[in-house]
Amino acid sequence: MTDLRPGRLTAAAKKFLTWDENPGVFGVTIPCPLPVTMGLEDTQRLINTLIDTHESLRSRYSYGADAACEIEPASGGVIDPARVDVRTIDIEDLDPEELATVIAEQSAAANLRLDPTAGKIVTAALLTRSFDVNILLFTAHHIAIDGISMWVLWEDIATYARQWSAGEEISLPPESITGSEWAEYLDEYATTRVGERDYWLAASDSEPAKLDRPDTPKSAHFDGVIDGPLAQRLLVELPEVFGASYTRILLVTLGLAIEDATGVARPITVQKHGRYSRLRPGTDLSRTVAWISDDYPWLLQPATGTLDERLRDALAGYPAHPEDFTLLRWHHPESWSHFLTFNSPKFYFNFLGDVGVWIPDAHSREQARLKMFDMSLFLGTSKPEGVEQVHYSVHSPDGGLGADRMRAVVTRWLTIIENVEVR
Repeated sequence: MTDLRPGRLTAAAKKFLTWDENPGVFGVTIPCPLPVTMGLEDTQRLINTLIDTHESLRSRYSYGADAACEIEPASGGVIDPARVDVRTIDIEDLDPEELATVIAEQSAAANLRLDPTAGKIVTAALLTRSFDVNILLFTAHHIAIDGISMWVLWEDIATYARQWSAGEEISLPPESITGSEWAEYLDEYATTRVGERDYWLAASDSEPAKLDRPDTPKSAHFDGVIDGPLAQRLLVELPEVFGASYTRILLVTLGLAIEDATGVARPITVQKHGRYSRLRPGTDLSRTVAWISDDYPWLLQPATGTLDERLRDALAGYPAHPEDFTLLRWHHPESWSHFLTFNSPKFYFNFLGDVGVWIPDAHSREQARLKMFDMSLFLGTSKPEGVEQVHYSVHSPDGGLGADRMRAVVTRWLTIIENVEVR
């Protein structure tokens, strides 16, 4: 390929390609229904259209300190089998348990076929049968998509299937701005935030980095659900009383729990999935397929008093625009040297949004491979039968907190949510 053009990396992509030990294998699989009459060739055309529509899906990525991306041109409708890799599996006679096993196996196999350096960002498996619907397991490398992109692609696949079934011309809406274009803007905009650098550096963890942990304590993992009266209190009552979103309350009460359970306030890496079009009014990022999510360190400032007084104090002192950390660390090269000795937090908080009825344990286990966090907490909401719940998944790797200390933090966290005085 001789007509590649250089692109820009978003902060999340740049960070991942710089330090991840196994960047080639990090796929996200989206199960999508397709008409049973849509076979392999038509599915290949669907995948090819998605790749043509979103340039992050036809980019090549390099790894390490000089990580970069190059963007391939759209195909013009010509299917390249090396880039459009769709396998077919007959599921005609499988019962639900067998189907679940096939989905898990094929998702894992598709993940292993990804190759970002060669521009193979997408793989797929088409599960076929003669009734109900076929199932497309669409796998894209995380370097090119994030939690919002997943739903953009899901809707694109649904739109394509509707148009195909109706015999209409296929027409997917374009991206108004690509991830590369947005990254280029942020590279320029980051210079306006240099005055905040010392503030973010002060959130460095008191403990040194632990990339090479001992074997003990052993890794531990468990899931849980906040439901019933406690969910009502978290989702409705506490936000009304404290004037904050329930996701912010989940995070800040976790900070209080960590302080109470460990005896010292520790910073938390907070994963954000927002798209900050406010940084350039008029920008539409709603259809941008790229890894735009970012993270930042938040350090609870210790305060005395009752639980509700400590919670109010922490909420009042929360940074107004925490995403500015990412601008300085990953979009402003002149600030890089200042962050070389920055100790990232060993606690991790990631609210995934609406996860249906799925508890995000797979993501938590995946996070353990990064070897960065003593404890990671993934959360998401679901609303089965109209009753909203909050799922959480907690993981501690070998050498992390260990099961006992992790449970102590989580128990204290739930206790604070349940018992903080409302007045």
